[in-house]
Amino acid sequence: MSMAPVYWFLVFIGVCCLPPMLVGADEQQGEGCSRSANRCGNITISDPFWLADTEAGRSCGILDFKVTCYNNSTASLRSSVPLIPGFAINSISYKERSLLVVDEGKQKLLEASSGCGIKIGNTSAKLDTQFKIDLSNLNLILYNCTKESAVAAARRDGGLVQTSVRCRNEWVVFVRAGVHHDRIGNYARYAMEGCDASVVPVLASLSGKTNASDYEQLINDGFLLTWEAPPPPLPAAAHGRHNKKLILIVSLSAAIILLTCLVWGVHRHKQKIGLFILPKQTGNKSSMEEMLRRYGPLAPKRYKYSELKQMTSSFKDKLGEGGYGTVFRGSLKDGCVVAVKLLKASKGNGEEFLNEAISIGRTSHINIVGLLGFCLEGAKRALVYEYMANGSLEKYIYTENSDLVIGWDKLQQIALGIARGLEYLHQGCSTRIIHFDIKPQNILLDQDFCPKIADFGLAKLCHLKAGSILSVAEARGTIGFIAPEVFSRGFGVVSTKSDVYSYGMMLLEMVGGRINKGKRNTESSSDVYFPNRIYDSIAEQVQTCEVIYDLEEAMRKMALVGLWCIQTNPENRPSMSKVIDMLEKSINELEMPPKPFLSCPSIPSYLSSHTSYGYISSYCSASPAPLP
Repeated sequence: MSMAPVYWFLVFIGVCCLPPMLVGADEQQGEGCSRSANRCGNITISDPFWLADTEAGRSCGILDFKVTCYNNSTASLRSSVPLIPGFAINSISYKERSLLVVDEGKQKLLEASSGCGIKIGNTSAKLDTQFKIDLSNLNLILYNCTKESAVAAARRDGGLVQTSVRCRNEWVVFVRAGVHHDRIGNYARYAMEGCDASVVPVLASLSGKTNASDYEQLINDGFLLTWEAPPPPLPAAAHGRHNKKLILIVSLSAAIILLTCLVWGVHRHKQKIGLFILPKQTGNKSSMEEMLRRYGPLAPKRYKYSELKQMTSSFKDKLGEGGYGTVFRGSLKDGCVVAVKLLKASKGNGEEFLNEAISIGRTSHINIVGLLGFCLEGAKRALVYEYMANGSLEKYIYTENSDLVIGWDKLQQIALGIARGLEYLHQGCSTRIIHFDIKPQNILLDQDFCPKIADFGLAKLCHLKAGSILSVAEARGTIGFIAPEVFSRGFGVVSTKSDVYSYGMMLLEMVGGRINKGKRNTESSSDVYFPNRIYDSIAEQVQTCEVIYDLEEAMRKMALVGLWCIQTNPENRPSMSKVIDMLEKSINELEMPPKPFLSCPSIPSYLSSHTSYGYISSYCSASPAPLP
């Protein structure tokens, strides 16, 4: 690998980047600074704003506050994205540090006879860092639908209005109104399959409502921006030729040192960054950037690793640790408490992680832990969740502490909430999600003891039709809660019914744990809950009403539903919708399930030593013969 091309390429980059840096420094630290106000139409332009076509403005202004005056009548705030229209300024309040602006790009989109060739982007993406969208604004969400099925679904949605913006038969734009501004930009719950979404802030009416059919007027009326006070300008004595020379010398020195280090690094590690690796890395990065661009503000917020360290005080407060990562308590800038989960090293690439994070972020249900954001920096990966004040369900199952005891009726409500969350994952999402690790440790309780399903570390995303099956190359999960078909296809195919099995084992864990509280085995609590043992120790008591432990109706109902869910044959297990129906019925309306009988598949001799098959063998040998 010749070093000459690399060297000259780096020199070219340095030469191209250096002049703008010097010009920017000269603009912001220029000499002859004048603070006199200027006018553009009926808008007064004064500090910190500056006009691009005046000498005073060029020498005094900060680039973020650059204003261009067209025909001495229309003031326009610059866009941070080159070649993209900025924002027309309707008014400026220097006292409130706010200004009313209109997205010129969206105006052009509405005025065009055809939307072909016009890019629909997020308004916030064009704003410089000095500006913030005021929380008093509401949002319009524009859906650019390119698939016929997506267009048909949008037309059926009563909350959407079809706009006049379209490109022949290639795509159609719909609009949703009244979406409240999210301080962290998480609009995942508004995503639509087959449509690219863009968020456009608009002014709220006096009633606090907006009508989607008024989208043109709302966009043309603009929205409210606020700005941070810029740093004070340097004194005049600090400017001048001496300062310019100093900036030039420092910048050139830094550029030379940087280029030297880069050339040395490339030469030293040229074998590791050969051309056969670079295309793959570039492809993965561009693919991830395209994925983030596609979902825009509908994707969870992306955090830097440094931001995670700041919000967790350098990962000081550890909440817990599992097989897939460590959870820390943290706080956002507004004081909102969050849980930050640092994931362990993964074999998957960044694109797979990003795809899963976006899919999880798009789930929105009262019984699913909300994903607020994620971090993806090289090998560092983390998820930011909403904080659950009462911890996991596990500590309330086995306890001798009277303060932690939950009544049977409350436990049944928790079981019902978990079932509804699982039903949503299986049927309510645009992308079906199988959790694969349902257990008490992964059920978190908020301050009102509302259950929320957490830890999607094992979740597999299925882009399949209803009733489809899922092939799993590597079975993972927690022993005792894993459905037998996950280990061996001889028991059936892996599907959403595998989660039903885990849910049933969890119900029996809740029942058995309360009956035997304080007597938890030193081994995994799930080891005693194999199907036949459960049936012998609990089901026969329920069936004959020989209730030794003064079992209440809620407990017996949970036991019956659990026994239905752990049927060995996946086809005999109920769906989560059926489970919800059973939990809402009276105990007298439920039938006694058949005894779960494990019929072991034949195992090839060359696989008998494999870990998964060894588990199946012990699983079978531990099961007594079926009842006659």
